[in-house]
Amino acid sequence: MKLIKPVTFQDSQLISSNATETYAAYNSGTTYAKDAFVDYGTHIYQSLVNTNLNHQPDISPTFWILIGPDNTHAMFDTQVSTITTSSSPLNVTVAPGVNINSAAFLELTGTQLVVTMTDGAGGPTVYTKTVSLDDTVLIDWYGYFFDPYNPRTEVILTDLPPYPNGRLSMALTGSGTIGIGVFTYGTVYDLGLTQYGASAGIKDYSVKETDQYGNTTFVERAYSKRMESQVFVQNSNIAFNQKLLASVRATPCVWIGSEDTQYNPLVVFGFYRSFNTTISYPTYSLCSLEIEGLI
Repeated sequence: MKLIKPVTFQDSQLISSNATETYAAYNSGTTYAKDAFVDYGTHIYQSLVNTNLNHQPDISPTFWILIGPDNTHAMFDTQVSTITTSSSPLNVTVAPGVNINSAAFLELTGTQLVVTMTDGAGGPTVYTKTVSLDDTVLIDWYGYFFDPYNPRTEVILTDLPPYPNGRLSMALTGSGTIGIGVFTYGTVYDLGLTQYGASAGIKDYSVKETDQYGNTTFVERAYSKRMESQVFVQNSNIAFNQKLLASVRATPCVWIGSEDTQYNPLVVFGFYRSFNTTISYPTYSLCSLEIEGLI
């Protein structure tokens, strides 16, 4: 079990992005009608009134309501379902400002992801990796011709070289509209060895209602991932793990139950609901983790 403790994203870390915005930037000299949308700072706001003039959206709650992150910044918030979309390619560069050794790219829509790191602006390339997002498994000729394309939606990198002035860039390509739900980076920690018996699933927020005549209607909504696992931990690491987990309480992190891509359901972006360590053996203990994913 590995944990990526993220660097808190600040807008100053975003060096460049070619994602375009749907709504125009807020202008204090423009009179906005009710239900008009504007882009202010890093978020989208909707007007609550007519003749809305010279009311700054982020400090005028009676005139504006916060809708969510704008397209450029959707990939950096704490939700998986808010997607930064673009035509191909989507190019984004960040400067974390501190040493990092890992990054996660989640809810991807595309065919290929290229990740590079340079030592500072215009510096030499110190890392590059190209990842195909085709995860289709072919076992016979029928599957080759007729089975649907199975896209890979998650890429986790835990081998980045730590450079304090490093600039991390991603280039996502594909056909049609491409997108990414989460781009996060930080330091990876190895908590211990994930045991067989780990469970992965989802919590579905869709609505299913059946009327008095037995007719069932469905409203499809978002879902979040879940994971429960026991982890073998060396007793010499119990105190460190306890402090590490305490430091990320109520913090969205990337939890990696296995780096084998066939166990992708054991990769969850979310937070732990609980953990408990049982000192079972003279040199090893068992740590139980319950992880709840974000929508």
